[in-house]
Amino acid sequence: MKLDGKVAIITGSTSGIGLDIAKCYLKNGANVVICGTNPKKLINVTNELKEEFNLDNFLVIKADVTSTEDVKNLFRETINKFKHLDILVNNAGVAPRSSMEETSDEEFLKVLNINLMGAFKCTREAISYMKDTGGSIINTSSFVSLYGSPYQAAYSSSKAAINGLTKSNAKELGKYNIRVNAVAPGVVMTEMVKNDCDEETINRLNLMTPLKRGATPDDLVGIYLYLASDDAKFTTGTIINIDGGLVM
Repeated sequence: MKLDGKVAIITGSTSGIGLDIAKCYLKNGANVVICGTNPKKLINVTNELKEEFNLDNFLVIKADVTSTEDVKNLFRETINKFKHLDILVNNAGVAPRSSMEETSDEEFLKVLNINLMGAFKCTREAISYMKDTGGSIINTSSFVSLYGSPYQAAYSSSKAAINGLTKSNAKELGKYNIRVNAVAPGVVMTEMVKNDCDEETINRLNLMTPLKRGATPDDLVGIYLYLASDDAKFTTGTIINIDGGLVM
């Protein structure tokens, strides 16, 4: 199995893309730490996973990536249970829609705090655990980081910043054999997208996509598996578009 014996933390993994990544990693032999902030989702994902996977191979933790103390505790608990860390997937994020005129300072900063600062805090914390052994850090970006999106200035800005964080950290952390890459999905039919985008917007984006549909989380997990595995041992600093050809 591609990830046999490896340990992965995946933020924002109680649903959507993050949960599918967690399942993929577990099926490929990894020990996985799943985290989120919604208590009901944490219970549901625990019950769902224990039907298919051994409880010894995963850990579910309540953690808010905007809290430095929560992030530190997330890594402490991971090391306490699994003794080392090989993979960090910075996937936690929000994507609210509002016009520039109506977006308050607080709303804009909330998006940056979760999407960007969360990835920053988790990456900063991961370095000391990966310095001696190497590792893979994978950030979830978005096609809007390159393409932009009306009514999503905060989200687009946060994902453009994720691309910069990815490339800068790849250059800085390569000396420790820590690889840093990002995945930039197109339209993915997650609960978040369905809640935040109207049907007209989704249909328009699907028509603009050469493959003429939005992605499912399952369409994306293969690239997260590749980047986490030793198959990608010489891949770093890349932003990989998985968008059906929407941006090219």
